[in-house]
Amino acid sequence: MITGNGDIGDRERPICAATGKGVALTRSFVAAILFALSISGCRTDSGADDARLSATAGKLRLAVDASIAEAADAQAKIFAAHYPDAVVSVTPELTGKTLLTLLKKESGAALLNGSLLPEEDSLLAHPRLGGRKEPVARDALICIVNRNSSLDSVTTGALGAVLAARKSSKAEFVLWTARNDYRLLATLRQLLGTGNTTLHAMQTDSDSLLVEKTAADPLAAGLLYLSAWNTLSLPEKTRNGIRILPVASEKAGSSAVMPSEQYIYDGRYPLATIVYYIYIPGNPLAAGFGSWLSREGQKGFERSYLAPFRQLPRTIILK
Repeated sequence: MITGNGDIGDRERPICAATGKGVALTRSFVAAILFALSISGCRTDSGADDARLSATAGKLRLAVDASIAEAADAQAKIFAAHYPDAVVSVTPELTGKTLLTLLKKESGAALLNGSLLPEEDSLLAHPRLGGRKEPVARDALICIVNRNSSLDSVTTGALGAVLAARKSSKAEFVLWTARNDYRLLATLRQLLGTGNTTLHAMQTDSDSLLVEKTAADPLAAGLLYLSAWNTLSLPEKTRNGIRILPVASEKAGSSAVMPSEQYIYDGRYPLATIVYYIYIPGNPLAAGFGSWLSREGQKGFERSYLAPFRQLPRTIILK
């Protein structure tokens, strides 16, 4: 489980940045990676703990965004049950570090939740890397509010307006996010279509503190991943003090829907995200595990708190 600690009041500070500081820091991070790769020769032997690697044997270090660590660990165990000679070790990371561990050769593959920056995509596509990015599952961003909040639902337009600090008579609330969740910030920008507008929100040091703040403040609205909400270790009183809001897009005729697995899968929930599996060619076990996630592993995602990326075939036995 993911846990947080510390005093909320000491950690309330404006982002100045769901992509002011947030993405500016992420882009600096990408530039630093480019420099590191240029002086390291971009070797592709990352994460190989065993010289006897094959698609179903050896050891693989898998870096994952913390919110999806439990689902990744379950998949690793299922894979090992099918292929006893393979060991996949799952390492949860802050979203700003998950891809970095792969590019620094500290892991052999990575699972990222949400949109990649254009700079990250360009970096992976560089001829000296040839990184592979495969969609393997679906998650969602959710908006949580205090149980006594006057809000019954919210639109993507209202969220975008509040983040852009534009006045809105329909959304009298203050948005909060976890500090330095770069992937969430990049994903919000893409989903809400905010362009280069500087975004503004308050922030706490963790998702746990974000939920606690929302549970204590009727005017607060928190943005976090559904996977994080489903795996946070929270007191029952805190969890019971929160509601998840239905969200509607700005499309004509759109109605507000909850983030159910079906609505996330079919696109009706407008804040749905994609979980990507990323690896650098040259590690056969990384390629084999990715191929398994894209096929047999879809059943595991369907049974988890994530939605599968592909519709699973159904077998009907007629008697």
